[in-house]
Amino acid sequence: MTKLSSIPVHAKRMGIFISNLWNAITLIENRDETANFFRALLTPTEIRMMAKRVQIAKMLLEGYKYEDIRNFIRVTDRTISSVNNQLQFGEGSYVKTIERLIKIEIKQQERLEGKSSILDTGPYTGKGTSEWLLGKVAAKGLNYLKRKSVITDIKESSK
Repeated sequence: MTKLSSIPVHAKRMGIFISNLWNAITLIENRDETANFFRALLTPTEIRMMAKRVQIAKMLLEGYKYEDIRNFIRVTDRTISSVNNQLQFGEGSYVKTIERLIKIEIKQQERLEGKSSILDTGPYTGKGTSEWLLGKVAAKGLNYLKRKSVITDIKESSK
Protein backbone atom coordinates (compact mmCIF):
# COMPACT_ATOMS: atom_id res chain seq x y z
CA MET A 1 0.00 0.00 0.00
CA THR A 2 1.23 3.49 -0.82
CA LYS A 3 2.22 5.56 2.20
CA LEU A 4 2.16 9.30 2.79
CA SER A 5 5.32 10.95 4.10
CA SER A 6 5.47 11.22 7.88
CA ILE A 7 6.59 14.85 7.58
CA PRO A 8 3.43 16.90 8.23
CA VAL A 9 2.16 19.49 5.76
CA HIS A 10 -0.19 22.27 6.86
CA ALA A 11 -3.79 21.54 5.78
CA LYS A 12 -4.15 24.80 3.82
CA ARG A 13 -0.93 24.12 1.92
CA MET A 14 -2.06 20.54 1.17
CA GLY A 15 -5.33 21.98 -0.17
CA ILE A 16 -3.33 24.08 -2.62
CA PHE A 17 -1.31 21.02 -3.67
CA ILE A 18 -4.47 19.02 -4.30
CA SER A 19 -6.04 21.90 -6.24
CA ASN A 20 -2.92 22.04 -8.42
CA LEU A 21 -3.25 18.30 -9.06
CA TRP A 22 -6.88 18.67 -10.22
CA ASN A 23 -5.89 21.61 -12.43
CA ALA A 24 -2.98 19.67 -13.96
CA ILE A 25 -5.25 16.72 -14.77
CA THR A 26 -7.84 19.05 -16.30
CA LEU A 27 -5.18 20.53 -18.60
CA ILE A 28 -4.31 17.18 -20.20
CA GLU A 29 -5.37 17.27 -23.85
CA ASN A 30 -5.54 13.66 -25.08
CA ARG A 31 -5.25 9.98 -24.18
CA ASP A 32 -1.51 9.66 -24.94
CA GLU A 33 -0.72 12.74 -22.88
CA THR A 34 -2.89 11.35 -20.07
CA ALA A 35 -1.07 8.02 -20.10
CA ASN A 36 2.34 9.72 -20.11
CA PHE A 37 1.32 12.06 -17.28
CA PHE A 38 0.12 9.25 -15.03
CA ARG A 39 3.11 7.02 -15.85
CA ALA A 40 5.39 9.86 -14.76
CA LEU A 41 3.31 10.71 -11.69
CA LEU A 42 2.44 7.25 -10.34
CA THR A 43 4.29 4.02 -9.73
CA PRO A 44 3.30 0.98 -11.80
CA THR A 45 1.64 -0.47 -8.68
CA GLU A 46 -0.44 2.68 -8.15
CA ILE A 47 -1.55 2.59 -11.79
CA ARG A 48 -2.58 -1.08 -11.44
CA MET A 49 -4.49 -0.26 -8.23
CA MET A 50 -6.41 2.53 -9.96
CA ALA A 51 -7.07 0.39 -13.04
CA LYS A 52 -8.46 -2.41 -10.88
CA ARG A 53 -10.81 0.02 -9.11
CA VAL A 54 -12.10 1.33 -12.44
CA GLN A 55 -12.66 -2.25 -13.64
CA ILE A 56 -14.46 -3.12 -10.39
CA ALA A 57 -16.76 -0.11 -10.81
CA LYS A 58 -17.41 -1.04 -14.42
CA MET A 59 -18.29 -4.62 -13.56
CA LEU A 60 -20.51 -3.55 -10.65
CA LEU A 61 -22.47 -1.23 -12.94
CA GLU A 62 -22.74 -4.06 -15.47
CA GLY A 63 -24.38 -6.21 -12.79
CA TYR A 64 -21.63 -8.70 -12.03
CA LYS A 65 -21.60 -10.49 -8.67
CA TYR A 66 -18.85 -9.96 -6.10
CA GLU A 67 -17.58 -13.52 -6.63
CA ASP A 68 -17.18 -13.02 -10.39
CA ILE A 69 -15.42 -9.68 -9.87
CA ARG A 70 -13.15 -11.13 -7.17
CA ASN A 71 -12.12 -14.06 -9.37
CA PHE A 72 -11.68 -12.02 -12.57
CA ILE A 73 -9.79 -9.03 -11.14
CA ARG A 74 -8.13 -10.86 -8.22
CA VAL A 75 -9.21 -8.45 -5.46
CA THR A 76 -10.76 -8.84 -2.02
CA ASP A 77 -14.42 -8.38 -1.13
CA ARG A 78 -13.33 -5.41 0.98
CA THR A 79 -11.96 -3.61 -2.10
CA ILE A 80 -15.10 -4.41 -4.10
CA SER A 81 -17.26 -3.17 -1.22
CA SER A 82 -15.25 0.05 -0.98
CA VAL A 83 -15.77 0.78 -4.68
CA ASN A 84 -19.44 -0.20 -4.42
CA ASN A 85 -19.93 2.23 -1.53
CA GLN A 86 -18.40 5.04 -3.59
CA LEU A 87 -20.72 4.21 -6.48
CA GLN A 88 -23.81 4.11 -4.28
CA PHE A 89 -23.12 6.90 -1.80
CA GLY A 90 -20.59 9.12 -3.58
CA GLU A 91 -21.52 12.39 -5.22
CA GLY A 92 -22.13 10.78 -8.62
CA SER A 93 -19.15 11.63 -10.82
CA TYR A 94 -17.70 8.13 -10.43
CA VAL A 95 -20.90 6.58 -11.81
CA LYS A 96 -21.12 9.16 -14.63
CA THR A 97 -17.54 8.53 -15.70
CA ILE A 98 -17.86 4.74 -15.68
CA GLU A 99 -21.18 4.99 -17.57
CA ARG A 100 -19.38 7.06 -20.22
CA LEU A 101 -16.68 4.40 -20.44
CA ILE A 102 -19.30 1.68 -20.89
CA LYS A 103 -21.07 3.74 -23.59
CA ILE A 104 -17.79 4.17 -25.48
CA GLU A 105 -17.20 0.41 -25.38
CA ILE A 106 -20.74 -0.26 -26.60
CA LYS A 107 -20.29 2.19 -29.51
CA GLN A 108 -16.94 0.61 -30.41
CA GLN A 109 -18.52 -2.85 -30.38
CA GLU A 110 -21.44 -1.66 -32.53
CA ARG A 111 -19.00 -0.12 -35.01
CA LEU A 112 -17.03 -3.35 -35.18
CA GLU A 113 -20.19 -5.38 -35.72
CA GLY A 114 -21.24 -3.07 -38.56
CA LYS A 115 -17.97 -3.26 -40.49
CA SER A 116 -17.22 -6.95 -40.83
CA SER A 117 -17.59 -10.20 -39.03
CA ILE A 118 -14.72 -11.65 -37.09
CA LEU A 119 -15.39 -14.86 -39.02
CA ASP A 120 -14.59 -13.08 -42.31
CA THR A 121 -11.18 -11.81 -41.25
CA GLY A 122 -10.07 -14.09 -38.43
CA PRO A 123 -6.77 -15.96 -38.72
CA TYR A 124 -8.23 -19.06 -37.07
CA THR A 125 -8.80 -22.22 -39.05
CA GLY A 126 -9.63 -25.78 -38.27
CA LYS A 127 -12.57 -27.94 -37.29
CA GLY A 128 -14.97 -26.32 -34.83
CA THR A 129 -13.32 -22.91 -34.98
CA SER A 130 -16.29 -21.07 -36.50
CA GLU A 131 -18.65 -22.55 -33.89
CA TRP A 132 -16.29 -21.48 -31.11
CA LEU A 133 -16.01 -17.94 -32.52
CA LEU A 134 -19.78 -17.67 -32.99
CA GLY A 135 -20.21 -18.64 -29.34
CA LYS A 136 -17.74 -15.97 -28.26
CA VAL A 137 -19.40 -13.28 -30.39
CA ALA A 138 -22.88 -14.27 -29.13
CA ALA A 139 -21.69 -14.16 -25.52
CA LYS A 140 -20.25 -10.67 -26.04
CA GLY A 141 -23.52 -9.52 -27.60
CA LEU A 142 -25.46 -10.73 -24.56
CA ASN A 143 -22.98 -9.00 -22.29
CA TYR A 144 -23.52 -5.67 -24.09
CA LEU A 145 -27.30 -6.03 -23.87
CA LYS A 146 -26.89 -6.69 -20.16
CA ARG A 147 -24.78 -3.52 -19.82
CA LYS A 148 -27.42 -1.40 -21.54
CA SER A 149 -30.15 -2.64 -19.21
CA VAL A 150 -28.02 -2.00 -16.10
CA ILE A 151 -27.25 1.55 -17.21
CA THR A 152 -30.95 2.16 -17.92
CA ASP A 153 -31.92 0.77 -14.50
CA ILE A 154 -29.38 3.02 -12.77
CA LYS A 155 -30.57 6.11 -14.63
CA GLU A 156 -34.22 5.38 -13.86
CA SER A 157 -33.51 4.77 -10.17
CA SER A 158 -31.57 8.05 -9.89
CA LYS A 159 -34.51 10.12 -11.20
